[in-house]
Amino acid sequence: MKSERPVRERLLDAADDVLFVDGSVSTPVDVIVRTASASPPSLYKHFGSKDGLIAAALRRRLAIWTQVWDDAIEAAQSDEDRLLALWPALRVYQHERLTERWCAFSGTAAALPRPSAPVAQVLADETALLRDRLRKYALPIAGQQADSLAAQLFIAYTGTMATMLREPYEQAIDKGEQTARTLVAAFTTTKSA
Repeated sequence: MKSERPVRERLLDAADDVLFVDGSVSTPVDVIVRTASASPPSLYKHFGSKDGLIAAALRRRLAIWTQVWDDAIEAAQSDEDRLLALWPALRVYQHERLTERWCAFSGTAAALPRPSAPVAQVLADETALLRDRLRKYALPIAGQQADSLAAQLFIAYTGTMATMLREPYEQAIDKGEQTARTLVAAFTTTKSA
């Protein structure tokens, strides 16, 4: 039963459902605590504020996402597969782990133009993870053009996430991955020329 789980976990689960899947970051605290079968004081006890809850929920999502992406990279058989592991990881994440309407991080950034320091930090950490990994895995493929390829794949990824608002996520991910493969092929051709 839901109320048998620790209140902290119920609040994080409710934040996921209410803020990132079915609603928006602007959803009032009373909706979150009602969904969690918790009380407002319990939210403040565990997280200090709604922003504290948002930051913790995003931090938990980032940890789960990082592990799913790590697993996809580890399963990859080639440099190209490691670079493009982002899209298979996104499939697993959406299907098996934390389904979301689109990107919880982008949605939060859009809803909170001036986020609190804890929220801003987790948003920055997620962006750094994406940029740094894409650059790292682009290096063996694009060499001196790795920054450019990584930047374009970052845009392809965020485009994939935005497309999930308009199409079923499976289709959006397939189209995003095809776009990414086209980009990689263009850089591979340029590098070998």
